[in-house]
Amino acid sequence: KEYVNDPTPDKLSNDFVFRGPVIGPLCKKDFIATFESAGKDLKTAFPDLVPNSFGFSADDPVEPNRVWYFERARGTFTGAFNHPVVGKIEPTGAEYIAPPEARSVIFDDDGLVKYQSVGYVTDRFTGDTTGGRGAVFGMYAVMGQNIDAGVGSIVTTMLQKMTALLPEGTVPLSFSKQEDLPEWWTDRRMGSEA
Repeated sequence: KEYVNDPTPDKLSNDFVFRGPVIGPLCKKDFIATFESAGKDLKTAFPDLVPNSFGFSADDPVEPNRVWYFERARGTFTGAFNHPVVGKIEPTGAEYIAPPEARSVIFDDDGLVKYQSVGYVTDRFTGDTTGGRGAVFGMYAVMGQNIDAGVGSIVTTMLQKMTALLPEGTVPLSFSKQEDLPEWWTDRRMGSEA
Protein backbone atom coordinates (compact mmCIF):
# COMPACT_ATOMS: atom_id res chain seq x y z
CA LYS A 1 0.00 0.00 0.00
CA GLU A 2 2.91 2.33 0.68
CA TYR A 3 3.91 2.55 -3.01
CA VAL A 4 0.29 2.97 -4.16
CA ASN A 5 -0.22 5.88 -1.75
CA ASP A 6 3.14 7.49 -2.54
CA PRO A 7 4.50 6.29 -5.93
CA THR A 8 7.89 7.99 -5.80
CA PRO A 9 10.63 7.02 -8.29
CA ASP A 10 12.98 5.86 -5.51
CA LYS A 11 10.63 2.90 -4.96
CA LEU A 12 11.14 1.67 -8.55
CA SER A 13 13.77 -0.88 -9.53
CA ASN A 14 16.21 0.05 -12.30
CA ASP A 15 14.55 -2.54 -14.58
CA PHE A 16 11.03 -1.23 -13.88
CA VAL A 17 8.28 -1.46 -16.54
CA PHE A 18 4.89 0.29 -16.53
CA ARG A 19 2.01 -1.07 -18.63
CA GLY A 20 -1.65 -0.31 -19.17
CA PRO A 21 -4.04 -1.61 -21.81
CA VAL A 22 -2.92 1.04 -24.33
CA ILE A 23 -0.02 2.87 -22.65
CA GLY A 24 3.38 1.26 -22.30
CA PRO A 25 5.56 -0.49 -21.93
CA LEU A 26 7.45 2.39 -20.37
CA CYS A 27 10.91 1.87 -18.88
CA LYS A 28 11.79 3.64 -15.63
CA LYS A 29 13.23 6.84 -17.14
CA ASP A 30 10.35 7.23 -19.62
CA PHE A 31 7.74 6.48 -16.94
CA ILE A 32 9.21 9.14 -14.67
CA ALA A 33 9.40 11.74 -17.45
CA THR A 34 5.89 10.98 -18.74
CA PHE A 35 4.21 11.01 -15.36
CA GLU A 36 6.09 14.04 -14.07
CA SER A 37 4.86 16.08 -17.05
CA ALA A 38 1.31 14.72 -17.41
CA GLY A 39 0.82 13.92 -13.71
CA LYS A 40 1.56 17.45 -12.55
CA ASP A 41 -1.10 18.90 -14.86
CA LEU A 42 -3.63 16.22 -13.90
CA LYS A 43 -3.16 17.10 -10.21
CA THR A 44 -3.92 20.71 -11.12
CA ALA A 45 -6.97 19.73 -13.20
CA PHE A 46 -8.34 17.37 -10.51
CA PRO A 47 -7.03 18.82 -7.21
CA ASP A 48 -9.47 16.79 -5.10
CA LEU A 49 -8.61 13.47 -6.78
CA VAL A 50 -9.00 10.47 -4.48
CA PRO A 51 -7.89 7.10 -5.91
CA ASN A 52 -9.93 5.00 -3.44
CA SER A 53 -7.59 2.01 -3.59
CA PHE A 54 -8.93 -1.17 -1.97
CA GLY A 55 -8.99 -4.97 -2.07
CA PHE A 56 -5.24 -5.54 -1.85
CA SER A 57 -4.35 -9.19 -2.42
CA ALA A 58 -0.87 -10.65 -2.12
CA ASP A 59 -1.77 -14.29 -2.65
CA ASP A 60 -1.29 -14.70 -6.40
CA PRO A 61 -0.68 -18.44 -6.90
CA VAL A 62 1.47 -17.90 -10.02
CA GLU A 63 3.41 -14.71 -9.22
CA PRO A 64 4.05 -14.62 -5.45
CA ASN A 65 5.63 -11.13 -5.56
CA ARG A 66 2.56 -9.62 -7.25
CA VAL A 67 0.03 -7.52 -5.37
CA TRP A 68 -3.35 -7.00 -7.01
CA TYR A 69 -5.74 -4.22 -6.02
CA PHE A 70 -8.64 -2.10 -7.28
CA GLU A 71 -9.33 1.61 -7.59
CA ARG A 72 -12.56 3.59 -7.89
CA ALA A 73 -11.17 7.10 -8.35
CA ARG A 74 -13.21 10.23 -7.76
CA GLY A 75 -12.48 13.90 -8.38
CA THR A 76 -13.72 17.13 -9.93
CA PHE A 77 -12.36 18.92 -13.00
CA THR A 78 -11.82 22.33 -11.35
CA GLY A 79 -8.35 23.33 -12.61
CA ALA A 80 -7.05 24.12 -16.08
CA PHE A 81 -5.28 21.28 -17.89
CA ASN A 82 -2.40 21.88 -20.29
CA HIS A 83 -3.04 19.19 -22.89
CA PRO A 84 0.16 18.32 -24.79
CA VAL A 85 -1.60 18.45 -28.17
CA VAL A 86 -4.74 20.63 -27.99
CA GLY A 87 -3.41 23.19 -25.51
CA LYS A 88 -5.15 24.58 -22.43
CA ILE A 89 -8.47 23.00 -21.48
CA GLU A 90 -10.53 25.15 -19.13
CA PRO A 91 -12.21 23.45 -16.16
CA THR A 92 -15.91 22.67 -16.28
CA GLY A 93 -16.55 21.43 -12.74
CA ALA A 94 -17.45 18.02 -14.18
CA GLU A 95 -17.32 15.06 -11.80
CA TYR A 96 -14.78 12.35 -12.44
CA ILE A 97 -16.33 9.07 -11.33
CA ALA A 98 -14.14 6.28 -12.63
CA PRO A 99 -15.34 2.72 -13.11
CA PRO A 100 -13.68 0.06 -10.93
CA GLU A 101 -10.24 -0.68 -12.24
CA ALA A 102 -7.81 -3.55 -11.56
CA ARG A 103 -4.18 -2.67 -10.98
CA SER A 104 -1.09 -4.55 -9.84
CA VAL A 105 2.52 -4.18 -8.80
CA ILE A 106 5.28 -6.79 -8.80
CA PHE A 107 8.10 -6.39 -6.29
CA ASP A 108 11.65 -7.60 -6.82
CA ASP A 109 13.67 -9.39 -4.13
CA ASP A 110 14.85 -6.01 -2.75
CA GLY A 111 11.27 -4.80 -2.22
CA LEU A 112 11.36 -2.36 -5.15
CA VAL A 113 8.58 -2.17 -7.74
CA LYS A 114 9.65 -4.02 -10.89
CA TYR A 115 6.33 -3.84 -12.77
CA GLN A 116 3.10 -1.88 -12.52
CA SER A 117 -0.12 -2.41 -14.43
CA VAL A 118 -3.04 0.06 -14.40
CA GLY A 119 -6.20 0.90 -16.29
CA TYR A 120 -7.92 -2.47 -16.61
CA VAL A 121 -11.60 -1.60 -16.15
CA THR A 122 -13.49 -4.45 -14.50
CA ASP A 123 -17.05 -3.13 -14.92
CA ARG A 124 -17.54 -0.22 -17.31
CA PHE A 125 -21.23 0.09 -16.38
CA THR A 126 -20.75 0.81 -12.67
CA GLY A 127 -20.88 4.40 -11.36
CA ASP A 128 -19.07 6.04 -14.20
CA THR A 129 -18.74 9.44 -15.92
CA THR A 130 -15.87 8.36 -18.20
CA GLY A 131 -17.65 6.27 -20.82
CA GLY A 132 -16.06 3.17 -19.30
CA ARG A 133 -12.47 4.40 -19.67
CA GLY A 134 -9.78 3.65 -17.11
CA ALA A 135 -6.78 5.56 -15.79
CA VAL A 136 -5.79 8.77 -17.62
CA PHE A 137 -8.20 8.08 -20.49
CA GLY A 138 -11.10 8.42 -18.03
CA MET A 139 -9.81 11.81 -16.92
CA TYR A 140 -9.42 12.90 -20.53
CA ALA A 141 -13.04 11.88 -21.22
CA VAL A 142 -14.28 14.03 -18.32
CA MET A 143 -12.30 16.93 -19.83
CA GLY A 144 -14.07 16.43 -23.18
CA GLN A 145 -11.20 14.56 -24.87
CA ASN A 146 -12.84 11.29 -25.91
CA ILE A 147 -9.76 9.37 -27.00
CA ASP A 148 -10.35 5.80 -28.16
CA ALA A 149 -8.77 3.79 -25.36
CA GLY A 150 -9.50 0.39 -26.84
CA VAL A 151 -6.82 -2.23 -27.28
CA GLY A 152 -6.21 -2.64 -31.01
CA SER A 153 -7.65 0.77 -31.93
CA ILE A 154 -6.24 1.60 -35.34
CA VAL A 155 -6.54 5.35 -34.72
CA THR A 156 -4.84 5.24 -31.31
CA THR A 157 -2.09 2.92 -32.57
CA MET A 158 -1.35 5.23 -35.51
CA LEU A 159 -1.34 8.36 -33.31
CA GLN A 160 1.01 6.67 -30.86
CA LYS A 161 3.40 5.63 -33.62
CA MET A 162 3.34 9.14 -35.13
CA THR A 163 4.05 10.83 -31.78
CA ALA A 164 6.97 8.43 -31.22
CA LEU A 165 8.61 10.13 -34.23
CA LEU A 166 8.42 13.61 -32.68
CA PRO A 167 11.43 15.14 -30.91
CA GLU A 168 11.80 13.82 -27.36
CA GLY A 169 9.77 15.79 -24.81
CA THR A 170 7.27 17.17 -27.35
CA VAL A 171 4.42 15.01 -25.99
CA PRO A 172 4.34 12.42 -23.20
CA LEU A 173 5.44 9.01 -24.44
CA SER A 174 2.94 6.22 -25.02
CA PHE A 175 5.68 3.59 -25.01
CA SER A 176 9.46 3.32 -24.73
CA LYS A 177 11.83 2.34 -27.50
CA GLN A 178 12.37 -1.41 -27.56
CA GLU A 179 16.09 -0.98 -26.85
CA ASP A 180 15.33 1.00 -23.66
CA LEU A 181 13.24 -1.78 -22.12
CA PRO A 182 14.85 -4.24 -19.70
CA GLU A 183 15.73 -7.72 -20.98
CA TRP A 184 13.12 -9.43 -18.81
CA TRP A 185 10.33 -7.62 -20.71
CA THR A 186 9.76 -9.83 -23.77
CA ASP A 187 6.32 -8.76 -25.05
CA ARG A 188 6.83 -6.86 -28.33
CA ARG A 189 3.42 -5.10 -28.44
CA MET A 190 3.69 -1.35 -28.06
CA GLY A 191 0.96 1.04 -26.92
CA SER A 192 -2.49 -0.05 -28.06
CA GLU A 193 -1.27 -2.77 -30.45
CA ALA A 194 -3.37 -5.92 -30.02
